[in-house]
Amino acid sequence: MSTNYHAFGPFPGGDAAGQGLHIGQTAAGWRFLFRAHPEQGLTTLDDWLQLLGREEVCIRNEYGRDVSFGEMRQTMSEVTTSDSLPLRRRFHRDSEDHYVTSGGHAFSRRDFF
Repeated sequence: MSTNYHAFGPFPGGDAAGQGLHIGQTAAGWRFLFRAHPEQGLTTLDDWLQLLGREEVCIRNEYGRDVSFGEMRQTMSEVTTSDSLPLRRRFHRDSEDHYVTSGGHAFSRRDFF
């Protein structure tokens, strides 16, 4: 099972009446998969943390539950499960559609849900 996360606020794609700006997705057994938005400068974990840490930003999962910045930061950074089992990497090398940062965070340049 997977869960997608979206950001809402005063930035392109963050309209409260819309779907929000796609942050990325969790899936059982896998590390967080980020959605890259190069046109907005969102291409690394730090970029996302700076945006999501702003007071006027609301984070919500696809089931309508609001998520705190602290919870989202932890979710995006997890490398092990609650049972201390390692989470698998989404990608091991770059391609036209995705890349992995030096911190091991996987990003997709394409839409996904």
